[in-house]
Amino acid sequence: MHKLIRFLAALFILLVFFASVGFSYINTTPAPLSLGFWEFSPQPVALWIISAFALGGTLGLLFATGISSYFKNKIEIRRLQNKLKASEAEVSKLRNLSSKDIR
Repeated sequence: MHKLIRFLAALFILLVFFASVGFSYINTTPAPLSLGFWEFSPQPVALWIISAFALGGTLGLLFATGISSYFKNKIEIRRLQNKLKASEAEVSKLRNLSSKDIR
């Protein structure tokens, strides 16, 4: 089953590659790209679209593989450290109580 999944993934990657090559061959008209303050020189439309596809895929993989969980874990660690400090302060306060205060 694992080999079948690998084969299908490789086939999908090859299909995307050949579709990109065909798309690039057909869409060679240069077009400028403006992103607010950044102005890029005219490049083929296919280059802009394939670049956006590749950037989106890369960012999606990064977030799926752990960047988002890294930040969630970091927030959780900070919350637990604050809770630990509060608990340690409470234990210290209780230890410092005299026996008269307890009875």
